[in-house]
Amino acid sequence: MRPIALSTLCRALACPVLLVLIMALPLMGAGPVRAEDNGATARGLFTMLPTSIFETTAEGLSEAEKQQLLTEGRTEFWEISGETPDVLVFASLPFRDRAVGLRLFRNTADGSTDAAVGTLGEPICTVELWRQDTSGRMVPIDTPPEPDAREFLAKGQKLPANVMPTVLICLGLGGLKAEPVFWSSKGKVDVPLANEVSYQWTGQGFEKRVTPRERAQR
Repeated sequence: MRPIALSTLCRALACPVLLVLIMALPLMGAGPVRAEDNGATARGLFTMLPTSIFETTAEGLSEAEKQQLLTEGRTEFWEISGETPDVLVFASLPFRDRAVGLRLFRNTADGSTDAAVGTLGEPICTVELWRQDTSGRMVPIDTPPEPDAREFLAKGQKLPANVMPTVLICLGLGGLKAEPVFWSSKGKVDVPLANEVSYQWTGQGFEKRVTPRERAQR
């Protein structure tokens, strides 16, 4: 496996997304993590996953293209832009303006491996969670429950009566993150947020954390 090349990923992703991926690597589990602990790698699990996450992108990805991507590193519309045993990043071609990431989370208690695969840097994200159990089966699993939109707001802050929230689960720093989207009859609405909500991997599962935005962005 080749390490993620910073310069390569900078061409593939916006800098905030790049930082999320790089900074998340040491936080994958409760302690040092090695691919050989249970044999699973991001590349190996990707071979077993369906290409359904790519159906949310304009480029798409067929099974034949997936095999080409794995063997040659690129297709007409995608390339592998970064790889470690625990992370795969795919950038769209020719402009590298869209990306899909796959990240592993290893369970130190039962030896299973969870894989999160999702779009990166999109205003409306998509994510899927899969689990490889100790028998090698891949099964879809649920994402953590979406938090209440009020958890993103300051104490006493209220949404306008005509604004409706939607909360999405996305790939994030050290695990998953919740992203609120606010809508009115005229479309998306910008609402000032006081907190960030993330789901950090503990080595056995995802733990929800609510962090003031000022602290989370330091």
